[in-house]
Amino acid sequence: TTATHPSLHHDRPLLTLTSFILYPIHPNRNTMNQFVQRVANYIANEIFIKGLANSKTFQKFAVHTDRHITKIKKEGMETLNTHVDELHKQATKAAFSTSSNSSGGTSSKGSTLMPPTKPLSGISGFFSALGKVIRRDLGIEGGGKKG
Repeated sequence: TTATHPSLHHDRPLLTLTSFILYPIHPNRNTMNQFVQRVANYIANEIFIKGLANSKTFQKFAVHTDRHITKIKKEGMETLNTHVDELHKQATKAAFSTSSNSSGGTSSKGSTLMPPTKPLSGISGFFSALGKVIRRDLGIEGGGKKG
């Protein structure tokens, strides 16, 4: 008969003399793997990391790459700030022109920018704003009844 691994048979004891001879247990296998891993890490550290750190060519490459990335970041931030400033100017201009057009009196001038007027407060302000929204939605903004 062929021998099978003792862990496959639950009615037999796990360690017998025969099973130990046929299937020796290697308690040092895990320790051996750790040792090989440490040796490989040491060799990789010595050859690659220290070798690259001492290489003048790699040092030049690293400095050049750092300068290039710093330059790109700086230009990107400047471009982003420029776009945000332009967007802010356009939004401010649009807000002032919309408020001056809706007030009626300054729409003919066009170039005069004024801050928005404070809406009415209380229940009268609510119904006034509601009426404006309804008139705008129905397309009777200028000459309709007040609500």
